[in-house]
Amino acid sequence: MKLPNFLQRTLSLGIIFVVPFFFSHDLHADTSQEPPPFQQGIAASKKGDYAAALALFHQAQAAGLDKPSLYYNIGVCSYKLGLYAEAEEAFRKTATFPQMAPLAYYNLGVVAEKQSDHENARYWLEKSYNSAAGNDEKLRILAANALQSIQGKTEVSRWDRYVSIGLGYDDNVELVAESDIIQASNQEDGFLDLFLYLRRPLGQDSSTAGSYFQSNISYLKYYEMDEYDYGSASLEFFHWRHLGDYQLEGGGGYEYVLLEGNSFEQSPMISLQVKRSLWAASALRLRYRLNYLDILDDDYDYLAGWRQRGMAELSRKWGDWYTYLAYTLELNDRDDEDYSPTRHSIAAGMNVKFLGNMGAAFYVSYRDSYYDIEAAEDRDEEQLDASVSLSYYLRNGWEIACKLQNTHNESNDPLYDYTRNAVTVSVARFF
Repeated sequence: MKLPNFLQRTLSLGIIFVVPFFFSHDLHADTSQEPPPFQQGIAASKKGDYAAALALFHQAQAAGLDKPSLYYNIGVCSYKLGLYAEAEEAFRKTATFPQMAPLAYYNLGVVAEKQSDHENARYWLEKSYNSAAGNDEKLRILAANALQSIQGKTEVSRWDRYVSIGLGYDDNVELVAESDIIQASNQEDGFLDLFLYLRRPLGQDSSTAGSYFQSNISYLKYYEMDEYDYGSASLEFFHWRHLGDYQLEGGGGYEYVLLEGNSFEQSPMISLQVKRSLWAASALRLRYRLNYLDILDDDYDYLAGWRQRGMAELSRKWGDWYTYLAYTLELNDRDDEDYSPTRHSIAAGMNVKFLGNMGAAFYVSYRDSYYDIEAAEDRDEEQLDASVSLSYYLRNGWEIACKLQNTHNESNDPLYDYTRNAVTVSVARFF
């Protein structure tokens, strides 16, 4: 994009790329006719209390207020709090009002650049520059200067990569965790735990739609008990799209599982998901997944069949705190009806960063499983799982973590009763 001469001269003076700004004429005008929460939100934002302001603006929205200054203020407060996904959503809503669209485009560029997404930043900033009214030179200068500041920057890799290598100790090794053949060995052993995650967008994403693939590879190797070694690899493809306040996602994938170094299972999958942002940095996610479990080991072919899982998750970010609560319903239709459990699970978790380079994560879940056994007493199981982990973030991007986990499984069939404790020390990095 070629800039007018007067803008090129302005840029040569060294104006810097700035963060989103308020237009006092539009955003801080007389609010006497607005709902009290909006008025209070404006006052809180002027004082720099963006968390309180954001909550008040959401109250005003719930009360029926629908105007560009509301969404713009939600976007600015979200940006100040580091809630970039919510900021983007709010600025996209602001852009639906023509009189505010150029300013909203500019701030969408700011949000993208904050996340080192230079390509989308250029897209939104050019759109802001080109759509700004001829007499709105202040905004045009800001957009042009922002474009100049990112000129020549190296694009962030389109690959998201995560690798983790861990060493651990298990005081009661179990067979195939999270499966229908969980059996405790009543033996202890050390293990090596490897995990690799890859994700990449497909084609050119926009702010409203996109596609991506992701892959997970994991391997759990015990030092002595080779019969409990477990590995898996998956490849999944998804397409997502914003539809109003909702983000819709659908796709499918394939997973291959090894047990004791031999082929155990392959499983095609389809997935549907709906996500919606709620009040004050909260989100609701609904997901449905359908798997066909094709058992490759003849010793376990009775486990072949269908599995359905439906999940509802409510999450919220509180500054450096992230919390979530989830419920999952699992239905099974296996070749052997005795191994077709109905399961209800409730899980809660919390992640927090502190002291700049430390992190902690807490997780607890309860699962109830019911097996309708044809020729014997029905089987009921209750499983309680809890874990806590501490992480230390190194300057080069690596992190060191220690995780403690306790699992207690109680069943009316003594064969499936067990308690397990495990500790893992790992090094990991996002690339």
